[in-house]
Amino acid sequence: MTPILKVENLVKRFHDEMSYGQGEILKDLNFEMQRGEFVCILGPSGCGKSTFLRCIGGFEGYEGTLAVNGECVTGPGTDRIMVFQEFSQLLPWKTVEKNVQYPLKLQGCKDKKKLQEISDLYLEKVDLLEYRKFYPHQLSGGMKQRTAIARALALKPEIILMDEPFASLDAMSRNHLQAELYQIHQKEKVSVIFITHNIQEAICLGTRILVMSKNGEIKVDMMNPLPKPVTPSSEKYGEMWDLLHDALYEAGGEEKE
Repeated sequence: MTPILKVENLVKRFHDEMSYGQGEILKDLNFEMQRGEFVCILGPSGCGKSTFLRCIGGFEGYEGTLAVNGECVTGPGTDRIMVFQEFSQLLPWKTVEKNVQYPLKLQGCKDKKKLQEISDLYLEKVDLLEYRKFYPHQLSGGMKQRTAIARALALKPEIILMDEPFASLDAMSRNHLQAELYQIHQKEKVSVIFITHNIQEAICLGTRILVMSKNGEIKVDMMNPLPKPVTPSSEKYGEMWDLLHDALYEAGGEEKE
């Protein structure tokens, strides 16, 4: 089976202005992702998780090979859509439905009826249809994130890239959105790469889990053996949590839960 994403010998360097030298954020990463996988990435702060995601998104230059469906990534594209942690990713002067429709217009869709049908479809999937005329300032943080997810899904990307999208939410909102995202992934079969510091989140959402080390390497790459849906009361959940906690410790990170 041809992987949807193939990364070979990926290196990302940065220039250290203080020491006038070169450093490596990512070191010789090799990774393949199959269509429909939900890959969660754990790792200590500063290990290069977000940089890795931005390279895949086409927002960072890199050395090595990074290809989606065999096509080399040379810049941003609608086949790879990012959902960020910040609530400010929506256009504040546009309503919820107009935020969903705007990228579709940029792609050339001008049919108002079709735009309405698409935005209604994906807002219904994230339980926001009745809020379609609201503006971002009228929404909670969780509702803003759901709008961003609906906007991403409406573009029908090959891969959705999510950089700690629920980290700023309270526990109840976070759990609710985790459940909704899991249901969307099951229905849409979309491929997702999801960065998190939260071990429980990785176990509950991921079909596959990576752990990156402080020096920018992938130290653990494992399939999640627990059947979905996963909760802390699931059989062998505790063993999985301990395994990942120990891997994070060895990678140089500190568990934040």
